[in-house]
Amino acid sequence: MIRIALATLRSRAASYAGAFLALALGTSIIAMMALTLGAVSSTEFHGPQRYAQAPAVVTAPVTLKLKDDDGDPREFPMVAPKPLPARVVQALSGTGRTVQDRTFSAQLPGGPDEQVGHPWGTAAFTPYRLVNGHAPASAREIVVGGGDPSLVGRTVRVATATGFGDYRVVGVTAPVWFENAVFFADQEAARLSPEVGAVVAYGTVESVRAAVQGTGARVLTGADRLKAEHDQNGGRDQLRDAEGMAGTSMMLVVFVVVFVVIATFAFVVDQRRREVALLRTVGATPGQVRRMVLAEAFLLAVLASAVGCAAGIPLTGVLRAWMVDHGVAPSWLAVDARPAPLVISFCLGLLSAMIGTAVVSWRAGRVRPAEALREATGRRRAATPVRLVLGGVLLVLGVQKSAGAINSDQVIALSMQNYLFVPVLLVGGCALLTPLLVRPVVTALTWPLGRLGAGAMVVREGALFAGRRTAAVATPVVLAVGLGAALFTAQDAANAANVAGLRAESRADYILSAQGDGEIGPAVIDRVRAIPGATVAVYTPAEVRLSGDGDRYLGTLSAFAVDPRALTATRQPSVVDGSLERLGDDFLVLDHDTAGEFGIRTGDRVKAWLPDGTSAPLRVAAESRTTVTGEIGYVPAARAGGARPTQIEVKVAPGGDTSAVAAALRSAVHDRPVKLSTRSSLLDAEQADQQRKTRLATGNVFGIALAFALIAIANTLVMAAPDRRRELSALTLAGATRRKTLAFVAAETVVATVAGAVLAGVAAISVVAGQRAALTKLVGGFQMTVPWTSILAVTAVCAVTALCTSVIATRLLVGGPAPRGE
Repeated sequence: MIRIALATLRSRAASYAGAFLALALGTSIIAMMALTLGAVSSTEFHGPQRYAQAPAVVTAPVTLKLKDDDGDPREFPMVAPKPLPARVVQALSGTGRTVQDRTFSAQLPGGPDEQVGHPWGTAAFTPYRLVNGHAPASAREIVVGGGDPSLVGRTVRVATATGFGDYRVVGVTAPVWFENAVFFADQEAARLSPEVGAVVAYGTVESVRAAVQGTGARVLTGADRLKAEHDQNGGRDQLRDAEGMAGTSMMLVVFVVVFVVIATFAFVVDQRRREVALLRTVGATPGQVRRMVLAEAFLLAVLASAVGCAAGIPLTGVLRAWMVDHGVAPSWLAVDARPAPLVISFCLGLLSAMIGTAVVSWRAGRVRPAEALREATGRRRAATPVRLVLGGVLLVLGVQKSAGAINSDQVIALSMQNYLFVPVLLVGGCALLTPLLVRPVVTALTWPLGRLGAGAMVVREGALFAGRRTAAVATPVVLAVGLGAALFTAQDAANAANVAGLRAESRADYILSAQGDGEIGPAVIDRVRAIPGATVAVYTPAEVRLSGDGDRYLGTLSAFAVDPRALTATRQPSVVDGSLERLGDDFLVLDHDTAGEFGIRTGDRVKAWLPDGTSAPLRVAAESRTTVTGEIGYVPAARAGGARPTQIEVKVAPGGDTSAVAAALRSAVHDRPVKLSTRSSLLDAEQADQQRKTRLATGNVFGIALAFALIAIANTLVMAAPDRRRELSALTLAGATRRKTLAFVAAETVVATVAGAVLAGVAAISVVAGQRAALTKLVGGFQMTVPWTSILAVTAVCAVTALCTSVIATRLLVGGPAPRGE
């Protein structure tokens, strides 16, 4: 069988070349995505980074200890640890050399959002090293961490919590992965941020511990220095977007590639029914036929998968560069050739080829010789039972997932990362059933052709008679257009619903937001509160950890600390249990789903651990309906726990002068790094930004899948062209010229493409209909748009690819004397 398989591969090199190309390209794409996903999933920096060269770091408590359900201790980092008391700083100065460390918001124009300021003296124990210029020698000089050398000598405006300041850049350092820093002279940093976050002590550890004994301060050495870092997760937070995109991309790409590879190998084997019939005629048993076909596929798949894995390694550099350039991944991400992802990619390629071959080889082995010879060129059953069962299963699972989103978990419809299963299952099921569904669609589409003359009738009957060829062309069209229409439309719907939900929840007229990762200082808050005719609500983000009896950990809540009297003035949470009246100074409001997840309900009392590690007893006063904001809660403004305000919402009082309030707000923030927006303009900008980011991510993911689908369309038509010699010969004998023959082939290809687009539209509509029903339950009505330009562009690309390939392949086939039969 092996010798026969090798001989067959040589004799049908043209047909198997297409299958080889499809599998090699598919495996290379899977390898590229698998290597990238492996890198973003496992990359982690262990141990201290900023404090790597610090002998001992003295801080206030920076971790919180609670207990899990089994009573075992769990340690959590504090979001906003308290500063060190002045008496502790003074006591440490007697132990030897010390460096006072301060961290505060310092934003350069066009700089990263999370840019922070430090005293230059702290650079001594960090990895920062000057690559150009010199250290700051005066209060108006700065060094930019990881800055462009062209900045040296320029004067820039730096935004801090105290306002704007002009500073001259005198040096830049090499970049580091864990932060983007701006270094000030030590005295200037002390003026901008009087609080001392930590002290690096160079004296003996014993003397340092003795100096802080009884103060509550912690002395961190060795691996414990990691607890003083801003990022204790080893860079995992910076990889969150990259991990989400890589995971989603991997799922979608594997689905398309494996699907197309299976279909391609099945098509190649099905083309060989005449050869199989001859082998059966000369005495080959069904088992021998199956083993021969599987051996051919195995030999080809091993080589193609190996080539694909090798080609996928350099492709990771292209994908990594794209992710870094578009802000999806940090610049320090490194993607290298790891064995595990390559082995997985190789196995996926090999397995998909063998599955595609196994089903058809089983059918071929069961056909009787005479029956196979008689039906080799005739009409055959459109789809195998296995394909029908799998297609039905996918559709049922897709409908089940969609119904689950509608009835119980509407929030997942807001994120394509979570909702992706629905379009994959529904479009995949429709693609699997394409051989069964395409015939009635083609019949309906070509019905007018039966009344337009003999030429149109040839096109109609050719598309209907060659059902397998028509289905083979339509299937990748269903995948490409169906996924494109579903993903783009669903993503736009999610963005529109998100903004509609935010509009419904907010009653504010104006919103003031801190720039970058900064805060809104007390001066701005006082100015805004003094404006006549304005109702003001100050919101401070506070990550709160809740615990029950015995400090048993319940969960972490993303909350806002706000004055209870101002909460309902600028926002209107939809209450499902409890009340927002008479909240008092110990209230907790959280959404219904989160309350159920934490195992608490209205009226329960819990202990809230605030960002600075202090605790406060709170009472669950109300549960709000879970909306587009997802997990969210509210606590009293007095329970901010060291967190700083980042947003102010302003509602003009009834009868108030809106223009006067707006002018007063502009005056209040003109010299501060605070952005003033109307609610409408802010939400419009947020929707536009969301759409840009999601289109970028979705477009990149779908672009890879589309490219492979186009290759599959062209590949199928090229492989099918040699088997049309007898058909083309009949047309020539009937008097058709070469031009008419090409026209017939082109028209038949267009029919198959349009039929695939119709089925894709049905699948996409089912996806979006389910999502819209879920989102309507979540936010009510919202304006939904269909990105027709993108959908039509994808359809046009598929049509042009199919049309050009079929015409060129046929033109080459009929380029010489017209064939007279075989």
